[in-house]
Amino acid sequence: MSKDTIDLRQDAYYNLEIKKDRTLASVISCVYMSGETEVDFDFSSYTGASLDVKRESKSNQTILSFDTLDGSIVLSSGNTFQLNKADTELATLPVGTFKYDMYLRSTTYPKRAFLWGSFIISDRITP
Repeated sequence: MSKDTIDLRQDAYYNLEIKKDRTLASVISCVYMSGETEVDFDFSSYTGASLDVKRESKSNQTILSFDTLDGSIVLSSGNTFQLNKADTELATLPVGTFKYDMYLRSTTYPKRAFLWGSFIISDRITP
């Protein structure tokens, strides 16, 4: 890879939004561009992942965590991962815009940057 090439398979910026007070079981497909061809990202070589949601302040306080160790992230053998949280875990979260970063783990890369961006927690829709 030349110095002028940006590897979009790593450390990509995407915003995520969830509703509080609802069960989260979201499957996310991951692809990247190789030239003009869309290619599936392959999670099969990774042993785990973590995603932390933090306040955008000097305290940088973590308000929500996902990890393959507790089953709140599930990596597929293909190009998807799943985020899981019970409604009771999400009910106590503050509404607002926070920041997150997601790392993948393997024997080669103990903490490989993967995704980051804004993590938006919306209040439930009122009738």
